[in-house]
Amino acid sequence: MQGKESLTHRKKGQQRLVDLFRAEQVSLISGIVDVHFMEFHRAAVEYGIRMLGTRHEVSSVMVAEAASRMLGRPQVAMAAYGPGVANMVGGVVTAMEERVPLIVLVSGRGFHTRSVVRQGKYQYWSQIDVFREITKYAAVVQDIRQLDEVVREAFRQATSGTPGPVYIEVPVDIMWGEYDFPPVLAPEQYRSTVPQPAQEQLVDEAATLLARTRMPLILAGQGIHTARGHAELQQLAQLLKCPVVTSFGAKGALPDNHPQALSFGFAGANEACREADVVLAVGTSIGEPLLCGEPPRWGEYGEQQWIHVERNPARLHTNRLADIPLVGDLKAVLPQLTESLEALGPFDPPPTLADYKQQQANWRQQVAESTHDHSPIHPGHLMLEVRKAVPDEAVMVRDGGCTALWELCLYEQRSNDFLWTSHCGHLGSGLPYAIGAQFAAGRDRPVVLISGDGALGFQIMDFETAVREQLPVCIVVNCDNTWGMELMDFYKGPESIVECPGVTMAPTRYDQMAIAMGGHGEYVKEATDIAPAVTRALASGKPSIVQVMTDVNINANTLALPAVDELLSFYYLDGNQGYGHFEDI
Repeated sequence: MQGKESLTHRKKGQQRLVDLFRAEQVSLISGIVDVHFMEFHRAAVEYGIRMLGTRHEVSSVMVAEAASRMLGRPQVAMAAYGPGVANMVGGVVTAMEERVPLIVLVSGRGFHTRSVVRQGKYQYWSQIDVFREITKYAAVVQDIRQLDEVVREAFRQATSGTPGPVYIEVPVDIMWGEYDFPPVLAPEQYRSTVPQPAQEQLVDEAATLLARTRMPLILAGQGIHTARGHAELQQLAQLLKCPVVTSFGAKGALPDNHPQALSFGFAGANEACREADVVLAVGTSIGEPLLCGEPPRWGEYGEQQWIHVERNPARLHTNRLADIPLVGDLKAVLPQLTESLEALGPFDPPPTLADYKQQQANWRQQVAESTHDHSPIHPGHLMLEVRKAVPDEAVMVRDGGCTALWELCLYEQRSNDFLWTSHCGHLGSGLPYAIGAQFAAGRDRPVVLISGDGALGFQIMDFETAVREQLPVCIVVNCDNTWGMELMDFYKGPESIVECPGVTMAPTRYDQMAIAMGGHGEYVKEATDIAPAVTRALASGKPSIVQVMTDVNINANTLALPAVDELLSFYYLDGNQGYGHFEDI
């Protein structure tokens, strides 16, 4: 009997959840407090897990998603049954489309109430039926003795193959039920925790192909960020000395100021993508924003060969066919390639690399010179001024429509850490992403969100969350009091704005909202005041909003930027209805 007692510990189900999460190194649980989780909350705090309370459940998911990206392991978002769980849907869809491993933990009505035949059950709906469609794995814990195996399967599914969110629903009676649980298993006892390498023969073939080609090219996708594969990418890139083209969501995978880094879709990168003999695609599904790897943006089949690193073999060959598929985790496969290539080197940079880099620099300079510094402020000039004030090591977050395009074109990313919803394009993700990133990065590392005013409005009350949790995120708002992207097709000059239905917003002082909630606020109407305002905001040590008043007429013509219409040509895959003619800005 004594031996049995030493191997078991009687606990409530919700307390056991904390033990299981601790074993998986969960650092953050975000969500609105649920009375059914009270022992869960107490135990988590006791063991040093941060309980971060948000103002809306979609924010809970996005905060946890950002922390998962930054930490490289799944974090937890939670919600109470009924409307709380319903509010999570947008965030979970985003995490699923962004391929981020995440644990969605929710409560459920007890079995004795959910199974009775009666109408009008309060705060009850079939939650799991919805979440089966938007997660990799979804389960309702049917018995307290099943709790461990459901949680283990959830982490197994979230982190294996194509990563993604998983859903665990724990009914109230299991939350409060008790059981003599056995010792908690370590993760390596029930799932693979070591990055999977690729087949050595294929790695050697890929290395030989890369070594013998005239001009290899690395295509880096958002998966580099999610897998925390920055060091592995940089080591391989420096060995090969070839161009590294980053996708829209991979900005910073190799920082923009690196001599080998090129941004997809712009001058220099366009030529490199067409002229490369071999493309090594890493951390990307080669999706629509990359034109699926198809000519003429990319090289012709038979002339340009592709090596694709992908952990899920079912995702290979679905867009651009891979001449050499490397099935494995990029954190293992990239070092394999580096090791194999070291025996075949050293390598010289392609003679055209410096020219590609110069073409891109010239294009950015051309766009920068097309902006102006008078009032109302040019949204492109906003990005240039913000760049002057933001420390190079800052974590950058992007949110908005037109704002995202100006940031993509003109803000030079100098750190590895960058967050955006590059697949789902979910407006409003920026503030919760910044909060989750600040938690993961710590208070001393700057986190800066560049957002449109429309996007910021989605989750603006979570600025109070940042204040309460003492997370000093800095938000720079490109504010023109309209839905800029939506205004475009209606726009026929300044006088037409009033005729555009539903696109204008009431003038709002976001800076004063920040101050009212206990943060720091700056209101900027002159371009020369932008950098000093951002500097003061960062120095305040508080969450801050720098509201910059920009020219609505220029924002409404963002697609007139040189090359941007071509860059966004993937939008026209469904036809060009809804896209009008744009003036030359």
